[in-house]
Parts: sequence; structure tokens; C-alpha cells
Amino acid sequence: MKTNKKVFCMLFFLGSIMVSFAQDTIPLKTYIENMKTVDVIIKEKKYNFLFDTGGAETLISPEIANLLNKSIYGSSTGFRMNGEIIKAQKSDNISLTIGNTTLFHPTVGVWDIMSILPKEFPKIDGIISLKSFSNDILTIDLSKNILIIENSTSAKKSIKGKHLLPTRFANGLEGSELNIFIRVPKNNHFYWFLFDSGNSGPLLLSNESALIWELKPENNAIELTDPKSEFIIGKNILKAKPFTRNIIYDGVLNFESISKYIFTIDFKKKEVWIN
Repeated sequence: MKTNKKVFCMLFFLGSIMVSFAQDTIPLKTYIENMKTVDVIIKEKKYNFLFDTGGAETLISPEIANLLNKSIYGSSTGFRMNGEIIKAQKSDNISLTIGNTTLFHPTVGVWDIMSILPKEFPKIDGIISLKSFSNDILTIDLSKNILIIENSTSAKKSIKGKHLLPTRFANGLEGSELNIFIRVPKNNHFYWFLFDSGNSGPLLLSNESALIWELKPENNAIELTDPKSEFIIGKNILKAKPFTRNIIYDGVLNFESISKYIFTIDFKKKEVWIN
């Protein structure tokens, strides 16, 4: 009887460990156009956050910060892709639960995303950026509308058959952000495209990059190119109709292009794997 009790206790203990380090699959919900949201639990209350790989900083609304009795302080400056300045503030020690995983944030940005969205859009309470997963290994499969927070075992399986993608991990003006740029070669030079699932429109090229791809720059206007252009993403050739726009990056990948592939990102090793 004692032996059975010991075996049961050991199995229970091992089961608890497996649950603690289990792979966590998180569904994404449809918002407007190709934009996706995710359910976020804060203090047992559910909120609707935009999932945006190009968001750089995880943000909560001032309303949430006030409900949590958190101090809102300081100043943080970011830029939209057109160069527009975004000013936010900060709040400390926020835990966000996504799926079965609780992600602790020493600091988050505080900003009302609804201030730049049309009034008729459904309410968004914040933004989940790649920064939220900075201690994790994350698989992004937009074709299935899922995120997977990998464990050590599943991560090895996830990158099997994928190849390593040349990338840059950028941390912004204050060293507090997290964006990923994908290297795209063209005419013996490298161009760096923002990895931006929040770009629900077309793939974007700067006016300068448009010339390299033999397209017409538009000087702040927008041009739909035809036929499709080719972009080398790792070992893959992506064919897309880009817009040319006066942006601050060489280019910006969009939801449609990102959804063609499955990405596994190891944030600690700063590695991105693509199928």
C-alpha cells in the first residue's frame, strides 16, 4: 500500500512538472481585415489585445493601468512606419496571462491604441508584441491563426525541417523594445524588412527600395505594382504585389506574406527558423 502511495505521489509530481513546462497553443481571433487579436487575462478579467509582431512594445490602456492601481509615469517615444511619432508612458510589474501561460512584464507601455483607430472599430485594450515572449521560444502559424509557446522538447521538433533565417533583433531608441527585421538580398546588397503581422495591407517598399526593385517611387502616395515582384526570404522566393510608400524602413512584410510560412523564434538565442 505504501509502495502504491509512493508511486502515485511520484507520478503526480512528474505530471505537475510536465504541465508546468507544457507546450501552450494559443488561438488568434479575427479583428478587422487581417489583423488578429488574442484573449489576455489580467487579475481574472479578460481583455482583447491586438497581436502585432511589428508593435515593438507591449502596451496596456490607461484604463487597465488605473484599474490595477498602477503608477503611470515617464515618457517613451516610438515611430510608426511613416515616421509619425508616438508618445507613450509606462507602468511596472504587470502579469498578462495568454492561454495557460503567464508572462511577467517588468515594464509595459501605457497608451490608448483606440486613439489612432476609427471610432467604429471594436475596442482594443492593448497590444501584445514580440517583447512579451522575450524569454520564450514562440512558433507563429498565421495560416492556422495560432501561436505556440514551445517547451524544450517541442522546440526541437518545431525547428526540424526548418532553416535558419538571417535576421536582426532590434531594441529601439531606449533599448526597451523588440522588433525583428528579415534580411532580403537584392543586387548584391542586403535590405532589412520589418516582420510585421499588424500590417494588414500589402507588403511595403520604401521609395528608395522601390527603385532597386525597378518600381516607381511615389513620394508619399501609394502605388499598387503589377506584375508581382520577387523577394528572397531565406531559401524561399516570395512573390507579392508591393505598395511603394515613404516609410522609414527598407520594407515591411505584411500579414499575407508572413502567413505563407511557419516561423519559430528563439528569443534568447536570437534565432528565427522558417519552413
